[in-house]
Amino acid sequence: MKKENKEKLEKDELALCEEKRDEYLQLSKRLKADFVNLKKDMEGQVLRIRQAVNEDIILEILPVLDSLDLSLKHTPDNLREDNWVKGMLSIKGQFEGILKSMGVEEISSVGEKFDSNLHEAISQEESDKEEDIILEELQKGYKLNDKIIRAAKVKVSK
Repeated sequence: MKKENKEKLEKDELALCEEKRDEYLQLSKRLKADFVNLKKDMEGQVLRIRQAVNEDIILEILPVLDSLDLSLKHTPDNLREDNWVKGMLSIKGQFEGILKSMGVEEISSVGEKFDSNLHEAISQEESDKEEDIILEELQKGYKLNDKIIRAAKVKVSK
C-alpha cells in the first residue's frame, strides 16, 4: 500500500508540475505578445511625434520660402543673370530639396478645378474659362505625406 501511495503522490506531483509548467508557458507567451504589441505601439507613437515635429518645422520654413519666391518673382529681367540672383535660386533649390526629402509636395493649382480640400479661394474673377477654375495662385499650398499642411490660396473663375 505504501508503494502505491508513493506512486500516486509522485503522479499527482508530476501532474501538478506539468499543470504549473503549462500555466507558466501560457503566461510567458502572453507576456511576449504584450511586449511585441507595446513595442509596436511605442514605435507608432514615436513616428507620430516625429511627424508632428517635422510638420511644425516645415510650417516655420514655408514663409521663408514664400519670401524667397516673392523676391525672385519681382527681380527685374536684366538682373536674372546676376550672381546674387543665381545664389538665391540655388538656396531656393536647397530648401525645396530638403522639403522634398521630408515628404513635402506642392499642391498644383493654376488651371486646376477648385477643390476646397486643397485650395482656399481668396477671390473670384470673371473669366471666359469654366467656373471654379483656378486662375492664379496667391500662395502655394503643401502636403506632407498626403496630409494637407497648408491649403493653396487662389483666385478662382466665376
